Amino acid sequence: MSHLQSTTRIGLVLAAALMASACTATAGGGSSNLAPLIMVSQPGDANMSCEQLTTEIAAMDATMAEHRQAADSAVRSGEAMGTGAQVATNAALYSGALSRVPGLGMAANAAAGQARARAQAEAERQEENARNAQMRRTALMGVYQGKGC
Repeated sequence: MSHLQSTTRIGLVLAAALMASACTATAGGGSSNLAPLIMVSQPGDANMSCEQLTTEIAAMDATMAEHRQAADSAVRSGEAMGTGAQVATNAALYSGALSRVPGLGMAANAAAGQARARAQAEAERQEENARNAQMRRTALMGVYQGKGC
């Protein structure tokens, strides 16, 4: 096998892998897969005992940290997808696969863009959850202080 055939074959394999990973990353791209939204106030909050309030306030502290970490992770994931797509596209370009498979570059860029948008949406939802957990904690602290706990 000649060097050109080998390089072209490698480029086609990389391009196929890029398309498969991009399709997998964007599958089910609906908002139903995003983290569920935390409700700031819930029925029965005012009826909680001091011990229950303390437990729920501590849970909100942990929830805030968890969702902020998940938001950071989603942002990093989106950045990694973009970098991976760029590397694979460059490999396909240098191997000649982009000239042999019409529209491959556009499809790869579109899939990578969708994956980044999905990661950004997840990061925003996680940040919103962190803010809601903080507001819930504040509301619970008000109930806690109002009860004289």
